[in-house]
Amino acid sequence: MSADADEVLETARRVGIEADATETRRWLLAIAGNDPGSGIARDDGGVFGDRVALLDFDPDDLDHLRRLAPLVRFESRGEVESALAISGSSAQGRVQLFPGDKDFFERVHIRAATRDDAARILRELMRATALRALADPDVVLVEANLGVYPVSVRERGVAKEAGDSITWTPADVEGGVIVVETETGDPLEISWDDLDVAGGWVYLGWIVADREAGRIALASNMIDATWEDPNGEIASLDGAVDPLAQEVYLEASALPLVERLGREVAPGAREAYRDAMRGEARHYTHEDPSYADHALDPDSGIDRDMVLAQLAVVREAIAEGTDGEDEAVLLADLQELEDAALRKGRESGDWATELADVRTRASALVNEFFRTRLLAHDRVREIVDELGRE
Repeated sequence: MSADADEVLETARRVGIEADATETRRWLLAIAGNDPGSGIARDDGGVFGDRVALLDFDPDDLDHLRRLAPLVRFESRGEVESALAISGSSAQGRVQLFPGDKDFFERVHIRAATRDDAARILRELMRATALRALADPDVVLVEANLGVYPVSVRERGVAKEAGDSITWTPADVEGGVIVVETETGDPLEISWDDLDVAGGWVYLGWIVADREAGRIALASNMIDATWEDPNGEIASLDGAVDPLAQEVYLEASALPLVERLGREVAPGAREAYRDAMRGEARHYTHEDPSYADHALDPDSGIDRDMVLAQLAVVREAIAEGTDGEDEAVLLADLQELEDAALRKGRESGDWATELADVRTRASALVNEFFRTRLLAHDRVREIVDELGRE
């Protein structure tokens, strides 16, 4: 364990990151399962989660996350309990200083007489949650995932196999139907109200604005849906009850529900979760998804000033996380981009084009900076290369 800690500390020193030796060794002990306090733990800020996850959690962003929570959480109903958490890089503020988005995770527990009733309630609340964005100028719905395809199809020109998750655009959700093309070229219409919710992702993705902080974020909510019958028996609605892993829960009152659902997790679920996260790592290191065009939609409600304010947030984050020549070069480049956007936008009035150019160029600058630092560690570079060959 001492050798592992020394390697982590040496890597941090090489890439210019401060690391506390005592905290590093305590974190490694917890991961190895040698910490007698492992399991669900609480934080002074009123949050709770897996002990290892809490070791990575930075409470400095908690107020911002709690302001976003009402924008992303599931619609409520009397027969539904929920537990909202942050997950992924959003819950790793001490390790991941610059998360690219705000990942939420919500356990939605439905009490109903039958599974069909529970599935209907899930569909209704999922749609209501998605369409809520239409009335809020600070929320732009990007997509929803619910249900799986019964046969192989082409979804907006993209091949999807039978069993793949259905991706619904805002227009699809609003209309309550999606039309795809079968392998024979025939149209196939799928109704939201007729979906079997078992299998696939239950997911919502947005662009959200926190005007108090002057920040824009990609935000998502991954739903783990469960059903409780009148006899108190609990079953998963979407395939399996997810294990407690990365998530950090934002409301202490949700602890009894999380503990209760934790007893329903199947053996081997944590290993399956690990494999899924490996797939996500491959996605974000070898592919380049972009949702910023949605924020630049003139009908989105997220205006030019909010987008420019986000550049200021990026600049402050770089100033905090870097120093020396690297910091000076990055900050100068970002300032040049912002100045150019303001100048050209005023001249042409075409803010969407100028801000799209800023987004592309700023992403290239910042991504290359952090890519270089990440791959400076031999073992990290080997893992990333291995992911690319999978």
